Amino acid sequence: MTDDLTQTPNPDTDAAYQRADQPDSVGMRALAGLFLLEHEFRRVPGAPDLARLVVNRLNRFAPYDCAVFWTCSPRGKIYDVTISGVMRSKDTKPILDWGRQLGRWLNKSGYGNLQLTPALLNTLDLKQPWPDNLPQNGLYVPLRREDGNLRGGIVLLRAAAWSHPVRIMLDQLAEAAAYTVEALEAGVHGRKGARRGFVKLATALVFTALLSASFFIPIPVNVDVPARLAVSAATQAAASSGAAPSRVPRAPAQIDLQIPPQGAMALRPGSRLKTRVNGIDYELEVEHITPWLAGLFADRSIRARLVGAPDGLAPPELQSITIENAAMPLPLYLLRGPISAMRGALSLN
Repeated sequence: MTDDLTQTPNPDTDAAYQRADQPDSVGMRALAGLFLLEHEFRRVPGAPDLARLVVNRLNRFAPYDCAVFWTCSPRGKIYDVTISGVMRSKDTKPILDWGRQLGRWLNKSGYGNLQLTPALLNTLDLKQPWPDNLPQNGLYVPLRREDGNLRGGIVLLRAAAWSHPVRIMLDQLAEAAAYTVEALEAGVHGRKGARRGFVKLATALVFTALLSASFFIPIPVNVDVPARLAVSAATQAAASSGAAPSRVPRAPAQIDLQIPPQGAMALRPGSRLKTRVNGIDYELEVEHITPWLAGLFADRSIRARLVGAPDGLAPPELQSITIENAAMPLPLYLLRGPISAMRGALSLN
């Protein structure tokens, strides 16, 4: 190996290697150009940019005199035509119309990858005559997806014939272009995709804001809850002293309640509650309520103080009361049925 590294280079050997590598080098450059084009197809912002790439960059691995590119609907209706070296203007309208007619005829023909010859092109019935400066030899490659969906076509015009490897590469490139056309229309990428991404983000933010704000919209509901009279210190002292029942105060200041989450989410110390017991209206004020997290798994315990009654006295006994002005957040109001069913399944009611 040392001898190979230190020997004097032979000019004849180097020239032979260069001649042997030249076809591979040309083929690798063509393959690299194909990969780069497919890579750029996935990043074009719109259909005109895709057209410019096709008509201006294909000559890196498939030299031609003129390139005609068009896109169409799945039914074959042509959207737009781009011709290499031709700017869209009033003066170039005739040649663009010629390209549109050529694309319309080839769409209807159903041809696949096809070499165009003068004999074939002479059968065309075109309103615009064939341009004098363009050869009537070329290659037609349809833009078809793998499922056969036609989305356009490419025509490359030149006098020389087309090699089989180049035709295979153009088939692959045309399929990639067909997927790009559909992706642009669907808004998967490109300008429409960027707008759709912004719309999705804005929609998500608006939805989140509305959902959060809905928890501050109270819905008045009537809730039947268990309740009992809390024994006040004065009542307990009078009972323990052996006083006559008629002399034991029957107006304890506090009432204990168990309220399910859907009726207690909006309650806090100081909240006023109205209820009716045996046809008599009472008003309560919340003094203490367990944290709202506890209400996710069990009823919330509330101690309320009696602040209003017709005779100034609390009910003689209680088992349940109906809270008439309990405020339920809007989302919980809409989900009260599923919440009740879930609590029933978990035996939390």
